Amino acid sequence: MFRLVYGNGSRFKKIFAGLVKPLDNVPIGVTSNGMEMRALTPDKNMMIEVVIPSSSFEVVEVAENTVLALSRDSFLRAIRRASKQDSITLSYEKASRYVKLLLSNIKTGVEREFNIEVSEAIESLVEPLSIDLPVKFQIATDDLKKLIRDVKIVGDELEVTFRENSIEVSSSSEGKSYRTTLRLDRPLYQLESKEVLVSSKYDVDYLKTVASAITVADLVSVEFGSGLPMKIYAPLEDGSRITIWIAPRV
Repeated sequence: MFRLVYGNGSRFKKIFAGLVKPLDNVPIGVTSNGMEMRALTPDKNMMIEVVIPSSSFEVVEVAENTVLALSRDSFLRAIRRASKQDSITLSYEKASRYVKLLLSNIKTGVEREFNIEVSEAIESLVEPLSIDLPVKFQIATDDLKKLIRDVKIVGDELEVTFRENSIEVSSSSEGKSYRTTLRLDRPLYQLESKEVLVSSKYDVDYLKTVASAITVADLVSVEFGSGLPMKIYAPLEDGSRITIWIAPRV
């Protein structure tokens, strides 16, 4: 049983609307520490994690730690109704078939309530990943989105390589090719590597999903390693954070 109040409906919608699209359902865990969502896509090639700490909520009332799998479609229908003038209240009573989502307009006081279907009760969220990746760089979200759009025009696979203090991004298919080099301050905010040469390939469609989902963050950190998953980490101003893992192409 729990009741959570989040003050910015528009931000809540932006955090989740793009991220849950590739999932079958929306597994959430609620404790006195806040709310988490962590799930694998059906093909297990991408893990998506959202953590909203208790400090980001206006109200946190948790009588019992709760883990639920929510209907993705029902969840999306409800949160898409939220606006920047709404606060969001999520509440759940033990054994209920629904999580209630209440939108309260801060200016007018008008309230709208939606029921989000609980597709199943689950014992726990999937375990988080912890992998030491050798290369890390920080980039503006808009720059990352533009890069992914450019690559998508050329092919369905992106190769990212670290060498000589730069990140090279390339793609090619059917006589078309794309290549660009990213360096510190052009446009990277941070760049570090534990190895001299690192290269790996990733599916552009997964990266495109990420690009549409992280618009709520200004900057993102990207980590990768040769033949290892890519980690995209987006911290938000209110203390929430989004972490996405994408499996390498082999």
